[in-house]
Amino acid sequence: MLIRFAVENFLSFKDRQIFSMVAAKHTRHYEHIADVEGKRILKGSFLFGANASGKSNFIKAVGFAKKIVYSGLSGLDRKYFRLDSSCVSKPGSFHFDIYSNGNFYSYGFAFSYVDNTIVSEWLYKVTGNSELCIFERVLEDGRTKINTDAKYNEDNQYRFKIYGEDVNRGKTFLKEIAEKEIINSQEFRAFKDVWNWFGSLIVIFPDMHLGPSALRDLASDDRFHNLLQSLDTGIKSISIEEQSLNKILSDVPDEVRENFLNNLKGMLKRDGRKGANVIIGDDIYSFEMKNNELVAFKQLMNHGNPSELFSFDDESDGTRRLFDLLPFVTNIQGSGVILIDEIDRSFHTKLIIRFIELFFSNTKNLEIQLIATLHDVNVMDLDLVRQDEIWFIYRDEVTGASNMYSLNKFQIRFDKKVIKDYLLGRFGSIPMLGQLEQDNE
Repeated sequence: MLIRFAVENFLSFKDRQIFSMVAAKHTRHYEHIADVEGKRILKGSFLFGANASGKSNFIKAVGFAKKIVYSGLSGLDRKYFRLDSSCVSKPGSFHFDIYSNGNFYSYGFAFSYVDNTIVSEWLYKVTGNSELCIFERVLEDGRTKINTDAKYNEDNQYRFKIYGEDVNRGKTFLKEIAEKEIINSQEFRAFKDVWNWFGSLIVIFPDMHLGPSALRDLASDDRFHNLLQSLDTGIKSISIEEQSLNKILSDVPDEVRENFLNNLKGMLKRDGRKGANVIIGDDIYSFEMKNNELVAFKQLMNHGNPSELFSFDDESDGTRRLFDLLPFVTNIQGSGVILIDEIDRSFHTKLIIRFIELFFSNTKNLEIQLIATLHDVNVMDLDLVRQDEIWFIYRDEVTGASNMYSLNKFQIRFDKKVIKDYLLGRFGSIPMLGQLEQDNE
């Protein structure tokens, strides 16, 4: 679970901004809280703000941090806070306080935009009020130095020292250890716990869609079918049917068709992918290799008349968006953190409210968290969510930097209708449109 996340000097975030999932003392919506080793941790948070306030950049920050952990430093060009030219020479940083596999950890790193180098990295195990330094990485006189207070046997101590001296400047030390067999040693459990936590971190952007194998799985998922019906999509069931390649490509010239099929087959074999989704005309087809031959499948929806099935393209934007998001509600297991940018995109108000209700009802007794950005102010209802689950992001008028804070800092009553106050700009996270009109009179 995510306890806290901090970001500094990345995209629209200039100064250090801290986002917390620690629950306040409110007693409402108890099912929105997970009791973790005696600590009350929120299972959901919803971020509001004007366009260009930095909401998407917050999601990007978490996703980019995961990318660095798993793949090393790349794509740093112009990712610093560009409205202040001095920020190019200042480090960017990400810091995570997390709970993984029964332990609390504090992990983070800072990096140079100029040298494409990790300048510091740290991992602490937190127990009560004490911290154990699993490792601390610093850059001194151009050389990487790694310290630890953890106790290792003689062989592991030697390995730790060698790996620390050889770590690539653009790669995290966490990744360096995770790629070695020693991560399975009990003495390196902290590394494995944190590495696995990032592995269970899911970041979803508006243009991301389910892969072909996932779409096929939905056809046999009765729970998914039931949810679609409960959300008034009109869909009774889903089926996947094999399609004739000649029929699909009947309007495509022979030479173009041959090149397309050969390139697609080569890509699937080369990349070892199970399949690929391709849009042809107005329909989506899933192409897979079967007995070394290319086959195509089409997803079809039954709206009550089995003799007249509908294709994916026939569905509304909102229904298609459900296909991308609902699996994370229906197939939730174990623990993990799901971040969704623009969760309400193409959704009617009742649909996004129902989706949020489904998330909480489907994650009872599970250490699953949902963090999402959205615009629909109707979600800002204290009968639906808690005060401490509502966050605001706004751009500073002077610096242009994004800042964030929780509604909880205003200490409002649980029965207060906060939507009107938000639209009037009393929480400071949207433009004062009324004031702008007065200024122009």
